[in-house]
Amino acid sequence: MATSNSLSAHACPRCGATVAGDATHCGTCGQHQPAPDEAPEAWLGRVIDRKYELVSVLGVGGMGMVFKARRVLVGDEVALKVLFPRFLDSPLQRRLFQDEARAAARLNHPNVVTVFDASIAASTDVAYIAMELLAGHTLKALLKARAPMPPADVLPIMIQICDGLAAAHAMQVIHRDLKPDNVFLEALPNGSSRVKLVDFGIAAMLDADPRDEQRRLLGTLRYMAPEQARNEPADARADLYALGVVLYESLTRKRATGKTITAVINDPVVPPNTYLDETRRLAPPLEALLMALLAKSPADRPASALEVRATLQSLQAALADAEAPAQGAAPAEPAAAEGTPAVPLAPSSPQTATAGSPPRRIFIAGLVLAVLIGALAALLFGR
Repeated sequence: MATSNSLSAHACPRCGATVAGDATHCGTCGQHQPAPDEAPEAWLGRVIDRKYELVSVLGVGGMGMVFKARRVLVGDEVALKVLFPRFLDSPLQRRLFQDEARAAARLNHPNVVTVFDASIAASTDVAYIAMELLAGHTLKALLKARAPMPPADVLPIMIQICDGLAAAHAMQVIHRDLKPDNVFLEALPNGSSRVKLVDFGIAAMLDADPRDEQRRLLGTLRYMAPEQARNEPADARADLYALGVVLYESLTRKRATGKTITAVINDPVVPPNTYLDETRRLAPPLEALLMALLAKSPADRPASALEVRATLQSLQAALADAEAPAQGAAPAEPAAAEGTPAVPLAPSSPQTATAGSPPRRIFIAGLVLAVLIGALAALLFGR
C-alpha cells in the first residue's frame, strides 16, 4: 500500500466506486460517505486485540492502514493491516476484508506474502490482518527510478510474478488488482530480491458463488482487464492481462491503454517497439508474448501463468545466450532463492577490463618489448 494521508481515496461502502478522500458523497451512486477516521499516527502505541502494539506507519490505502507492529507475547515484529473503522458498517467492505484474509490464508508460496493471523477484535471492533514484515521496496518504486528497463532486468521479476500467480490460481484465487504497487521486492542478504505479491484486498474465489455484482468493477482501471471494465465475470486470465500491462510499463514507461473505461475496452494496444529506439527494441518473440497478454478477449491470451512463465524462461535463456561472451560466459550470480531467478535491486555497474581483455594484453606486450630493447642496448654499449 502506498504511503498517503488520512484523506486518501477510498472505495464507496455502497457501490465500491473510488471516492476522493474529502468527498462527502459518492459520485457514482450518491451514497453519503462516512466521516474520515483518525490519522494513522494517532493509532501509534495502541495495542490491537491485546496482541499487537502499533510501532510505526508503513502505508495508507483506500481501505485501511498498514503498521509495523510488535507482537506483545513473542516480541517480534509483523506488518499489521487495519481496516478503517468507518468501513466496518459496510457489508461490502467487511466482505472484501474477510475475503482478503481467506485468500491469503489459502496461499503458502515464497512469492506470496505470508499471513499469520486475521480477526475482528471483539473488544475494540477493529479488523486486522497480521502478515510477515518485509524489507525492500515495491516494483512501483523501481519503475519510477529505472523504467524503461532492459528485458534482462525485467524478465526475472515477471517470472517470479508468474510463480506467485500460478500458486494463487491453483488454489482458485485470482488477485484482480495486480499492479506495481502490489508487487513487493523483498531485499535478500545476497543483494538480490524476491518478488512477493501483496494486497489481495479484492481477490475473488473462483470456486465460490458470486454474491455481489458490485465487486466486479473494483480494481485499478489502468491495470484492469477489458472484461472487468465491461462488468463481466473475470477468471485467472484477467490477472494475465494485468501482468501484460505491468510488463509493457516496465519495458516502455508508457501506459498500455488510455485512461477511461472505453479506452480499456476498445483502444488497440500500440506494439511497444513503436516507442523504443533501435538500441532498446524488443525481440519479436517477447513483443508477441506481450501483445498476446494484452489481447482484449481472454480467449486470445495465454491459457495460464505457468504457460507465460515457460515462455519467459525461454526468452530469458535466449537473451543470456545472445549476450554471453564469445570465449565463455562469466559465472552466473547466485539466485534469489532456490527455484527462483535473481532480481536486481539496482542498475548493473559498468564492467571493468579483465586480465584477458585486449587493452591489458597490449600493455603487457609493450612492457616486454621495452625490456628486451633495453637489454640489447646495454649489451651493445657495454662492449
